[in-house]
Amino acid sequence: MHLKVCDREAIGVSAKSVSDFLMSEHFGKHELIEDSPNDRLAEIKFKRFGVLSISEHCFGCETKLNALGSSENFHLQVVLSGESVVQSRGLIQRLRHGDSMMLAPHSSFTSTYSADCRKLIICIPASFIEQTAFEFGYRVHKGTIEFSFEKKRLPHSSSFICLLEAILQQPKDNSNDRGFMYYNKLLAHMVIGEFSCNLERYRQLPMSEHRLIERIRQHVLRNIVQDISIEDLSKVCRLSRKSIYNLCRRELGMTPLSYIRCLKLDSVYSELKQDDRVRNVTEVALKYGFTNLGRFSAQYKEYIGELPSQTFRKGVF
Repeated sequence: MHLKVCDREAIGVSAKSVSDFLMSEHFGKHELIEDSPNDRLAEIKFKRFGVLSISEHCFGCETKLNALGSSENFHLQVVLSGESVVQSRGLIQRLRHGDSMMLAPHSSFTSTYSADCRKLIICIPASFIEQTAFEFGYRVHKGTIEFSFEKKRLPHSSSFICLLEAILQQPKDNSNDRGFMYYNKLLAHMVIGEFSCNLERYRQLPMSEHRLIERIRQHVLRNIVQDISIEDLSKVCRLSRKSIYNLCRRELGMTPLSYIRCLKLDSVYSELKQDDRVRNVTEVALKYGFTNLGRFSAQYKEYIGELPSQTFRKGVF
């Protein structure tokens, strides 16, 4: 598994050059400590793929990086050869060929490379992980998304490896933004499933890559506390009412109003569980347009799997 298609490549450069380049491309600020500062044995390949920044590099000498915890990205690190030891808050992980781990934004850690260590790092914006988690029905209980500080062995034939291979081999095509987004979301979703984290999945809202469904979703989310009608969606998509119904039935398996309700219930769930300023369930239900509280409670339980009062108590405690 190697970066086949890249935007930039440098061979026979100093370890400091590689370190400086990684910092310039937002792989996080760090201090470089190297045993052989005069050797020019380092290599680096770099590729930008949608929201992802991808680096394959080796320093060519025993090297230590002290990360200063300034990145806005999650770092998916995969050791392609050699050995890397990562230490953070008294915890130590020794990664060898085929091992990987997720490092969180703003985390401080020390990463030691053996002379023959070659590493693949994929930077995934924290905001993109959060967005993907939301779209696929995951929620975090309080705070931000956190991955366990532990290594993961990636089987050579796993679907995760196959996806990484596909991304590393994809040509750069500025006209293929939709393809980039597809691969980016798929990777973020697989990361959530492969690595232990504090997300929990509570529902399965139908997903669709259809551009008009995405337009509807974005419109609803921008106006989530408003009353949204079929006529509103017709204007947004420039389709008739009947076409809107047919589109949602075909792509989502539900009516437009059911889809709107599900997105609103998502927002209610998130607010009840994570917003410390919420005083009671009723005020949140009314905020999102659920005026019949009995019906709201039944719809919420059917979709979320628990009563809104139960979600609220979990958020409080």
